[in-house]
Amino acid sequence: MSRTAIIARKLAVARRQPAFVWLWLFPAWLLIGMSSATIALLPFRRIAPWLGVNLGATAHRPAATPQQAARARLIGRAVSIAASYAPFRSNCLPQAMAAKALCDLWRVPCAVMLGIERNRTEGDLRAHAWTSSGDAVPTGGAHSFATYAPLSCFVPAYVAAQLQR
Repeated sequence: MSRTAIIARKLAVARRQPAFVWLWLFPAWLLIGMSSATIALLPFRRIAPWLGVNLGATAHRPAATPQQAARARLIGRAVSIAASYAPFRSNCLPQAMAAKALCDLWRVPCAVMLGIERNRTEGDLRAHAWTSSGDAVPTGGAHSFATYAPLSCFVPAYVAAQLQR
């Protein structure tokens, strides 16, 4: 594929993005960078409290209105596009952390899940991080719930309080 064709395809995709995605691309990119730096500099035990209340090895999807789920999808799109242009580590965990920060900003209930691949026969483990909000999976892909066994599920304090009632 020629360089011109690639640029034309990328421009066509860019034109189809909603204004919300365009407006939040740079903040998402910055948040991914800050998350990546945080992961590199701090042990996870220092990062975990920022992610929320740990519910343990459960896959919880916080209840969200249709509008909140739609907003979560747009946040996920902005984070995904920003990650593809990041010169720093932008795999699943920095993306999940960035999406969580943007969901908090927009008051969208969001869970951050950390898991390992199910039915792994080889010796190596594959870890994954993803987010969910209602029926939306902003980062990590919708397949995450079926492919990965949750080890930790972090939710905002108000969601944890609702679950304890």
